[in-house]
Amino acid sequence: MLLATPAGALELRLLQNLDWAVEGTDFGGFSGLAVTDEGRAFWAVSDHGTLWRVSVARDEAGRIVNAVPDWHARFLDNKGQPVAGFTSDAESLAMGPEGGLFVGYESYSRITAVKPPDMTPIPLHAWDRFKGDWGNEGFEGLARLPDGTLLAVIEAPDDKAGGYRTYRGTRGDWQDGPILRSDGDFGASDATVDDQGRLWLLERRVTWLGKMQVRISTCPLAATGVVDCTAILTTEPGTLGNMEGMSLWRDPKGRQIMTLISDDNFSAFGQTTLVEYEVLP
Repeated sequence: MLLATPAGALELRLLQNLDWAVEGTDFGGFSGLAVTDEGRAFWAVSDHGTLWRVSVARDEAGRIVNAVPDWHARFLDNKGQPVAGFTSDAESLAMGPEGGLFVGYESYSRITAVKPPDMTPIPLHAWDRFKGDWGNEGFEGLARLPDGTLLAVIEAPDDKAGGYRTYRGTRGDWQDGPILRSDGDFGASDATVDDQGRLWLLERRVTWLGKMQVRISTCPLAATGVVDCTAILTTEPGTLGNMEGMSLWRDPKGRQIMTLISDDNFSAFGQTTLVEYEVLP
């Protein structure tokens, strides 16, 4: 449900809200998403350190009728061992060139590249480059910008900075990026750039009644400084779950679609959901 939309702004029209479940102990905890092949497949990362490739079947209207994992595997650490504990918390995902992927982590906050099915990490910076951001509020958003550089977004707003701190870079040249202004009530959960060069920000918060509220905004791309984001959608508390992954893509009809995925936190009370909107106009 839309609470407020500024006059003349973009709109999001709900297409589908689908519960998704797959048998197996590895399933769940999805925190990053990248839809490919005009909506017929997607990649997803789990905060237990796994990468999933999923095939998607759709009906004539473009609605998901089935989502079947083709393959999944655990990421490897810098020593070639399967990630676990402190090294395993993959939170964000962006498509790279030639079938590669970029992955952002929290806890041991870092950004790596992989070329699946090879899960060996390709380092993009020194192992301790982001040591000041190690912990449970690391890289929740990772967007590949039109010039090919990456923009990594820290989960918690920095009160002194005035919003979400970001880093911008590629391989070894990471610098402070723009501050995405926030009112402080929400936490960032993903970021992506669409094919028109717009930066989208996904946020969520838990209300005092214990219900999840989601906000989706667009932010101007800037090299530095504090930028103001425009809220496109703010849901009623409890309308959506813990949405942590976001991807924008074009369907065969040319429509721009936004897909969100929720993190069930591997809880018996949680639910993995796939939510899709059409971006209008």
